[in-house]
Amino acid sequence: MNTPLPQSSLLDRARRITRAIPQAVACRRTAAHVWGLHVLSLNTAEDDWPVELIAPGHLAVPGCVTHVTSLPAADVTEHDGIRLTTRERTALDCARRLPRLEAVAALDQFLRRGVDLEALWHQCPSWHIRDLLSLADAGAGSPRESWLRVILVDGGIPRPATQIRVPLADGHHAYLDLGWPDFQVAVEYDGQQHHTAEADQLRDERRRTELRGLGWRIIVVRRDVFPGQTAELLHNVADLLIQQGWQPGTKQTIRILSRIRAARRRRRLPPRGAVGTQPQASDRQHTQPEERPLRDPSRRHGCARPRGPFPRWETASPQRIAPP
Repeated sequence: MNTPLPQSSLLDRARRITRAIPQAVACRRTAAHVWGLHVLSLNTAEDDWPVELIAPGHLAVPGCVTHVTSLPAADVTEHDGIRLTTRERTALDCARRLPRLEAVAALDQFLRRGVDLEALWHQCPSWHIRDLLSLADAGAGSPRESWLRVILVDGGIPRPATQIRVPLADGHHAYLDLGWPDFQVAVEYDGQQHHTAEADQLRDERRRTELRGLGWRIIVVRRDVFPGQTAELLHNVADLLIQQGWQPGTKQTIRILSRIRAARRRRRLPPRGAVGTQPQASDRQHTQPEERPLRDPSRRHGCARPRGPFPRWETASPQRIAPP
């Protein structure tokens, strides 16, 4: 068992191992990957990703991570020649073990593949898992859209609808990733793999121009908003919703402002003027007019006001919360 496994895809290695070792069951991210989900880190090649296994005892297999536990027979199945945990068990394992954003992204994908959310709810009495299940939404079009939704909800923004259908003048329909139809505010994620071609960008721009003509205000988010610019994201969305008529209560406003402060504390930006750096979008936007800034009711409750201005971002045209 100490001979290194040949370099091959994660699926091939999982298939070979579970066939060779009867007690080995692929689990967690490996099982989710076998079920067709996008759960592997973008910073790690699939060939380098370890095979995650559940087994009743430790398995000394190079290139594998073993989680020693027993599995009920009902939680084990076979798919594509690989012995692995069922979709339902894999969904719950991902919710238990993955970071919050990635856990919800995995749950969203499982829901799109037909996993019963109510059944998962009853299978797991943990309130931590039920909190994640309550955030799941089958309408998310990509893991990053899932991340956006969780960041907004955790930041105190009202939960957005997904895949909002908007009738267009020519009889066709547009679908917005996330948004609040009552206020005609939407957040769209420009994924690198689908929106880098010039033709795609022109088509998106024409579509958004037509939507703006119908009264929609759209914030466009690129992938580099994660994690460094979540403060700007929360501020932009809250500000635009207020412009469109949303009236958050005092507690909700305090929560949003506290999340913005926390995100700014976590952010580690290079010094301004450093060689090879570009000005951040927030630096440029601070020069825009400040009209009806987001009020900070924490001042009436003995809380310190966060440092720095709270300008109103102008979003009459699509707002990109990322440097160009």
